[in-house]
Amino acid sequence: MIRNYRLFRALRVLLALGRIFPRYLFLIWAEHLGFSNSQSRWDRVHLSAAQEIRRLANSLAGGFVKAAQIAGARADVLPAPFIDELSEFHDDVTPRPFLTLKKQVEGDLGQSIEDVFCSFEMDPIGAASLAQVHRAQLHNGAWVAVKIQYPEIRTVMPLDLSSIRGVAKIIHVIQRRVDVRSLVVEVTRFIEMELDFFLEVRSTQRLGKILSKDKNCQVPHVYEEFCGDRLIVLEFLDGIQITHSQKWRAAGHTVSDIARRVGDLYGAMIFEYGFFHGDPHPGNLLVMPDGRIGLLDFGLCKELPKGFARNVAEMFISAMIGDADASLEAAQALGFDATAIRADHLRSLVLMMIGDSDNDQRLIELLGESHVRKVPEDFALVLRTLVLLNGLSHQLAPGRRLVQAELIQHLAIGASQSDE
Repeated sequence: MIRNYRLFRALRVLLALGRIFPRYLFLIWAEHLGFSNSQSRWDRVHLSAAQEIRRLANSLAGGFVKAAQIAGARADVLPAPFIDELSEFHDDVTPRPFLTLKKQVEGDLGQSIEDVFCSFEMDPIGAASLAQVHRAQLHNGAWVAVKIQYPEIRTVMPLDLSSIRGVAKIIHVIQRRVDVRSLVVEVTRFIEMELDFFLEVRSTQRLGKILSKDKNCQVPHVYEEFCGDRLIVLEFLDGIQITHSQKWRAAGHTVSDIARRVGDLYGAMIFEYGFFHGDPHPGNLLVMPDGRIGLLDFGLCKELPKGFARNVAEMFISAMIGDADASLEAAQALGFDATAIRADHLRSLVLMMIGDSDNDQRLIELLGESHVRKVPEDFALVLRTLVLLNGLSHQLAPGRRLVQAELIQHLAIGASQSDE
């Protein structure tokens, strides 16, 4: 495939830059010459750039898709037009014929497909930018999901990340309105996590152990003996995607029960266990026949530092009850520059993060008003997770905040935890 060649990818990136940067340079030079640019003019240029990035990601896939997805959740870093254009970006791609991947799969298995599986479906059940998934059956009768990393990904990814870092440096030199350097660090870290299938296996097993007694969820069993450097074989969860509510409602489940189970699950992971599944987009959450929430894709699991969950909980609770000093102190302990945040802005930010605000202001506007220019590294994935859960809650039950209500129940538990 031509898009996997280094020269083609480099030229495609240069073409995109050639379409994006002249528009920004024109506005910047105009300001240097004393002309003022309206916000609407900046927004038009931002939107044009975001659309070009979306086209670039669609044409090259790989690291650019992941970068676009992550950027779409970073309202603290990027202007609103980028969030509008990229926040709903999905990485559905055209799947590969299995025969082009069979040799790699058998290399990781150390044996033939037929020796491991009595049935293997050639058509994948899902395909994304880094891997695709097939359904198969082991000789013991168990149905499994087989996740196969694309063979060229580890070759093109260093080039993609190098290109992204180069673009970030250019942006930082020509203008300081948007500091994307922290975003590049986050993109690099998340992609490296998702490429490490051994890490994903360990994360799946760890969450499975943590949540083994949780009646609200199901974590698939990992068949570690069949996993490899670019292959994961795990229990197939036969559930219904969570946003397909008509199907699971017809099966007898209520919106209230499902939404509350999601909130209870993520509240426990973030505020109690300190290790959580950080990618709750609808494709990764299933409603199982018994009503439990089935979790998929553990490439973005995150362990929080000691005391982190307590500080997050204290910041949220103190802000909600109006204790400005305590909320600012907790925010500073998390790594925020508390001197640049007004207490009323922090409270508005907290309420919006947990979806418990009637304020129609956007998160990006509140972040701008509060002079927050960088979300602490450990908090970034928590923020992204909360934003995704807010969106899911609105999809399931607009205006009812069912997911958030359960999250809040776990705040008090998190706040009572010690640093030990």
